[in-house]
Amino acid sequence: MPAPYRRIGRILKPHGTHGEVTLSVRDGITAEILEGIDLWLVPPTLRGARALRISSVREGAKGLIMRFDEGDDAHAAGAIAGAWVLAREEDVPAPAAAEPDLLGSDVVDEQRGFLGTLTDVIHTGANDVLVVDNGPFGQVLVPVIEDVVIDVDVDATAQRIRVRLLEGLIEEDGR
Repeated sequence: MPAPYRRIGRILKPHGTHGEVTLSVRDGITAEILEGIDLWLVPPTLRGARALRISSVREGAKGLIMRFDEGDDAHAAGAIAGAWVLAREEDVPAPAAAEPDLLGSDVVDEQRGFLGTLTDVIHTGANDVLVVDNGPFGQVLVPVIEDVVIDVDVDATAQRIRVRLLEGLIEEDGR
């Protein structure tokens, strides 16, 4: 049985002073798709897990800019930054291409070995950035560029991303 909810994006940050947020979307989700559907935040807000309705949504430079019915100030928008946004599977179209969900994959450097686990992907204007946590070097930000990402192994038993970090991306030996 398919999952009843699908992760459609992540709230990056507040946008402006009127309660809007920037949503980094995935799987080809557009503003038109989100109009009129219920969304949920993970982790839930202080008011608990409940459906949220979008009062406005539009395309922005780094994703969708949207506001929920109940949030109308920058403080409320800031409180949900970093949350994942979920929608009912039946409310959103299937992804165009079945790309593997790499979150939770081990990230391994050629020289340093295990760096940590992929916890997020930041979408920037130039290239994506992998957020790697829970490793010996603390949080590591890995640019998704040809010179750095060597291989992505999506074997069902152990997903792994092999990288070749550029000098200066992590602190080593007191440097």
